[in-house]
Amino acid sequence: MSDEALPFKLSRESRIRVDRDGHIWHEGERVLHPGLARTLARWIDLDDNGRYVMRNALDWCFVTVDHTPLVVRSVRLETDPSMRVEVELSDDSTEALDLSTVQVDPDGVVYAHVRGGKLLARFDRQPSFKFLEHVDTDDRGLMTFVLGTKTVRIAPLERGETLVPPAPPIRPVTGRT
Repeated sequence: MSDEALPFKLSRESRIRVDRDGHIWHEGERVLHPGLARTLARWIDLDDNGRYVMRNALDWCFVTVDHTPLVVRSVRLETDPSMRVEVELSDDSTEALDLSTVQVDPDGVVYAHVRGGKLLARFDRQPSFKFLEHVDTDDRGLMTFVLGTKTVRIAPLERGETLVPPAPPIRPVTGRT
């Protein structure tokens, strides 16, 4: 059977998109059901070629990510005794923030790697403000996060520099081989 005889082309491309604010869209409609949106966000991953996918135990598909696949919705600062920062992500998961992955762009937008360093998250406005309240900047522009007795150097991004990787080219739709 030739590809032309198939009633459809086989593809892993989807019409699922994650917007800049971490909202999930399907075929131009925002996914409004909280449980479904949360589940879809939890399925976001990277494939071996750096493309964003949604993957569960049964299936997977490519997805479009406008900016970062996850957004930090809230920050909790624990000063006693752990001196740790905990973030809640747009998939409703909570994890300890690896402060060594935090970077701040010239506009004050905070980014960090989450899920064990695999995915990039952008801090929403309120969590950014809360986090940046604990960042000191010296006269040379060097930033340091201070929480109790804990201090960590924060890497600034230069104007025009980005942590958001360019989207890999979309794979062509192919038929069965």
